[in-house]
Amino acid sequence: MAGAYQRAITAYAKGRLADLGCGKVPLYGMYRERVKEVVCVDWPESLHGSMHVDSFADLNAPLELTPDSFDTVVATDVIEHLHAPSVFFESAARMLKPGGHFIVGVPFLYWVHEAPHDYYRYTRFALERLSRDAGLSVVHLSPYGGPAEVLCDLFTKTVGRALRLAAPIYWLSRGLLALPPVRKLSRAASETVPLGYVLVARKETPGEIGAAATPP
Repeated sequence: MAGAYQRAITAYAKGRLADLGCGKVPLYGMYRERVKEVVCVDWPESLHGSMHVDSFADLNAPLELTPDSFDTVVATDVIEHLHAPSVFFESAARMLKPGGHFIVGVPFLYWVHEAPHDYYRYTRFALERLSRDAGLSVVHLSPYGGPAEVLCDLFTKTVGRALRLAAPIYWLSRGLLALPPVRKLSRAASETVPLGYVLVARKETPGEIGAAATPP
């Protein structure tokens, strides 16, 4: 997951960045050298604390941040906790400058977490639809992890925690997942059995919108 996020941030993060649902800003080390300014937004009652929050907001409601003011918007491991994801996508699109990018990371085959605020799991088709309905174009959408990662993750978090062996099982899983046959299997099946997805959507410029609407 971290590797998939880093590749997207390396390729697309720049300028003024908003980290929505920032929590403990786990991706700060990835984007800090690539951007000029960071604005962190989160719930007032976030389970992850408020030390890094610049602006508190209800992420299910339209965000009151200046339109067309960010080059990059990041939301990783956030939208599964929103009961109004379409409103959130619309807010991100409104905040972005034309040509800016919205970077989203979301789990798929993953355990229930932060209950009771864990509402959805998204297929690539749902992510495409949410982007399109918000007026964004998808420039990158790929799964991360496959069946081996899914099984190792669930085994560590269920059996490992129940037996208080999460740490050794985690390191055993790391070794297993590094084996070439296991990696090959997961890559081959990641489209149908993904651990999660990374989406990058772009806000088109006025010229691009006009060109797309004009037949050749």
